[in-house]
Amino acid sequence: MKLLYTLPLCLVTGCALIIGKYDANEYAYVNQIRTTAQISGCTKPEVSQMYINTLLLKNYSQYLPDNDQEVKLINNLYQIVDQLYTFQNPSPAYCTAKMKIIETTAERIQEVTGSKSR
Repeated sequence: MKLLYTLPLCLVTGCALIIGKYDANEYAYVNQIRTTAQISGCTKPEVSQMYINTLLLKNYSQYLPDNDQEVKLINNLYQIVDQLYTFQNPSPAYCTAKMKIIETTAERIQEVTGSKSR
């Protein structure tokens, strides 16, 4: 009976070893992107800066060890920001909707990054 309880515990603990360590820089980039999406308008300089920060995050996270799942989330965020960045003269409604999506996506990434072991 003890084996029945021990096996799932070992499996869960083993999976935890696959997840990379908490990275304060990665968390800071995501926080900056999320905050920008919360407070900025859709001016070209603000969108450009958010695009640069997202690209920095994407490039920074790309080769961190045991970070594959988070890299997928970050690439998804990058694609969303890139769509806004490359769209010529977006309407205020489109921009507001995109900013909300960016904010929500960045928040999810923060949850993943923040839950890593320190």
